[in-house]
Amino acid sequence: MWQFLIGLLISVFIGFTWDNLAGKSFFIGVLLDVIPSVVFTLYAFRFTGARKLQMVAASFYRGETVKIMLTGAMFIAVIKTVPVIFPVLFIGFLIAKLSQFLKSIIF
Repeated sequence: MWQFLIGLLISVFIGFTWDNLAGKSFFIGVLLDVIPSVVFTLYAFRFTGARKLQMVAASFYRGETVKIMLTGAMFIAVIKTVPVIFPVLFIGFLIAKLSQFLKSIIF
């Protein structure tokens, strides 16, 4: 949620100050990080409890694998089908990653 909100605010700012395509490219870059992270969260936290420790570890491993594969597939799909400014798209992706790490440090 944090990543999405930060990305939305920055993409609106870029869209108003620079170009609509740049704002859209930035927001798509943010979504390329947020959507796989949501999928990982839903997949990895299916099991809880000490009795299901092996299932918890396996779901984390599988969730991370799915997240990496989904991120790559989404990057390829966006680059091939959507008109974007690639450097802005990639910066949006990196800002979303950075905000994820900064949130864990700050809060």
